[in-house]
Amino acid sequence: RSRTGRTFLVDIIMAEVKSVTCRAPVNIAVVKYWGKRDEKLILPLNSSLGLTMNMDDLCATTTIQASSAFTEDRLWLNDSPEPISKRFRACVDKARSVARECLRGDDAHTLDWNVHVCSRNNFPTAAGLASSAAGYACLAY
Repeated sequence: RSRTGRTFLVDIIMAEVKSVTCRAPVNIAVVKYWGKRDEKLILPLNSSLGLTMNMDDLCATTTIQASSAFTEDRLWLNDSPEPISKRFRACVDKARSVARECLRGDDAHTLDWNVHVCSRNNFPTAAGLASSAAGYACLAY
């Protein structure tokens, strides 16, 4: 059966979808650490100081959907498709691993579903406001 055209749309419409949306605040680094003293433990070389902003003003909103109809994991940032990075893949794989330890019963089969992740910032991305940290906080939650 073809996964294109009308057949695929029917599969999506008939498929079960699990969805969750999370918001996380943005952090501004005032004093940023420079490097790591321990790469394995991910310990910073020096201390840092940051300010967490009010979520009414600056935040990331991330929606994660899982479905048996999705043929691959996908990511969108501010409505633009993005390639799946090693970092993103590691986070999704770790979330699935942790969930396998906790989820039992009727919903356990959903851990084999692919996910679609859409993250939006209500501020300019790549402006020094830790937008990826806010998005990953949502994903990890």
